[in-house]
Parts: sequence; structure tokens; C-alpha cells
Amino acid sequence: MLKTTTIDSVLDELLISYPECIADKHHYKSVLEFIDQTPTTIIDDFIIMVTLIDPSEEEAYEEDIDEEAYLSIAGYSEKENLHFALGFSRWEEWANAKLIIQEDLEIKKEELLAMCLYEMTFYGFNQDEIANELKDLEKGIMMH
Repeated sequence: MLKTTTIDSVLDELLISYPECIADKHHYKSVLEFIDQTPTTIIDDFIIMVTLIDPSEEEAYEEDIDEEAYLSIAGYSEKENLHFALGFSRWEEWANAKLIIQEDLEIKKEELLAMCLYEMTFYGFNQDEIANELKDLEKGIMMH
């Protein structure tokens, strides 16, 4: 999808949606350049699902307490029938994942790419540091 727009357009959309990211704009640009240069490979069983979550449609929804509708970007494994957070996924997986967008969802590709960029860099801008963060998290869970 990145091949159908420009890195600058995605960065512009990122800063509209997440203005607090301005100080790290050059890091985001580096990640986009990495993805743009990532060779296309088949990655089995890695799907990115984009859906609108609207708590007001839930039976237990309480106005003034529950949050407003929001976009969810999550990974999905068909083999395991499992949804998972994408912040710890390798960027090569992001770059080559199958993307499924909710049918009635209207979103510009630059906005979608900006949201994905934000999610994939939630834990940092260095994949080795992100992997170490996951290991530390897993160790902490195993210790309890």
C-alpha cells in the first residue's frame, strides 16, 4: 500500500492524527523507508485486521462512561484463530501482511498507513530493542 502514496503524505497524516509525534518525525520516516525497501515475501498466517469498534453497540454500554468508537488494528492468525497486538511484530511481517479492512469502513490509505506506523513503533524505533522489550515482558509474566 505504501507504494501507492508517498512517505511524506503518510508522515503528514501521522502528525494530524498524532501531533505528539513531531519530535520523532525522522524516526518514523526511517521506518517508512525501511518498509518501502523491504522485499516482498509471502508470510503465512499473518493478517492485519482493521475494524471499527463501537462500544455503544454493546448491551452493557453506559453513556458518559464508556469510550467513543475507535479503529482497531490487530493481527490475526487463522491457524490459531487468535487476534494479537501488533506492537511486537517484525516490520517485515507488517510490510508483507495481508490487510483486511472492514467492508463499510471509509479510511484514506495515508490515514491507515499512519495508524499502522504508530502501532508498529509503539514500543520504539529499533526492532532489536522492541524484541528485548517483549522478552522482558514474557519473563515478567513467567515469573508470576
